[in-house]
Amino acid sequence: MKHYKKIFIEKEIQGRDFENDVFDSCKFIALTFKFTNFKSCKFNSCDFSESMFESVGFSGCFFPGTKLSFLDFGGASITNCNFADAVAKNCIFQKLKMGSKSDRRNFDLRNCNFENTDLTSSVFVMCDLADVSFNKSILENGVFEKCNLEKADFREAKIFGCGFDNCKIKNTILDISGFIDYGSSKGFILK
Repeated sequence: MKHYKKIFIEKEIQGRDFENDVFDSCKFIALTFKFTNFKSCKFNSCDFSESMFESVGFSGCFFPGTKLSFLDFGGASITNCNFADAVAKNCIFQKLKMGSKSDRRNFDLRNCNFENTDLTSSVFVMCDLADVSFNKSILENGVFEKCNLEKADFREAKIFGCGFDNCKIKNTILDISGFIDYGSSKGFILK
């Protein structure tokens, strides 16, 4: 099904399953997503501003040009999603243990793509991001905490001020400008 410039309300999404739907310029503003699943859906230039994910699943979804800023993905299940060209500033990518509001568990995002995504000031906590591409993304002032970044690709990404705390970094790809950005943000100078 195709949805064009629709402004959704909670009763239209709660408890619903959407499969192969295309959402063009739709608004999901200040909604609480409960028991909602999206499978193989495409969100073109949509807006999820001020929404909350309490129990939502995204599987095989695409988000080009979509505003996902200021969202906490703790109540979301995300598998094989493509966030390329999305705006996801100040987001939190974490997975909470069942029934907890603070205890975290591993969040598997290995099959996701974050190329050319604006992730300014976003936080990834205990995420498995092995082999994930952040190529050409904006990650300035972001944080990766206790993440697996093995073979993750940060080429042409803007990482000035980005923190990598207790992360597994092995064969992680970074170009020379990334080295300079990271070093400069930590007080190093190149001579």
